[in-house]
Amino acid sequence: MLVLLAAAAYEAAVALEWISMGSKSGDEATGQAAFTSAAFLALLIGIVATVVSRRILRRWPATLVPVAAAAYMVAHYYAFDSYYLPSLRRFSEPGGVSSIWVYGVVVAAVIVALAIRRRQSVAPILTPILLLVCAGTVVAEGFGH
Repeated sequence: MLVLLAAAAYEAAVALEWISMGSKSGDEATGQAAFTSAAFLALLIGIVATVVSRRILRRWPATLVPVAAAAYMVAHYYAFDSYYLPSLRRFSEPGGVSSIWVYGVVVAAVIVALAIRRRQSVAPILTPILLLVCAGTVVAEGFGH
């Protein structure tokens, strides 16, 4: 969860232009590859861990994993696509994913977190699905750009 929150904070910093993008097409912001790799590794570990170990789900921070994944997805949605450098074009600008989908996933993440808090037995089913949807959405945000 902390890795996803850190990746979300990083993407938000890029979106707010606190971290600058490169100057040529394909250049990335400093640390982009590391944060993206860490976020996807955290999503993969989250999927596997929630399926394999129910003990992980008994701790209250585990209920926040779906929300952290959605936060990363939204922050990435508003970050810039390095393909279009030097112009700053966000993934949210006409592309492969609509804002309705992104915010629908956010609502689903909150519902999943509340469902897990109320009944932990749904976590091994709902959490991996939501994490997979968040990961797929981040990938799809680059389609059509």
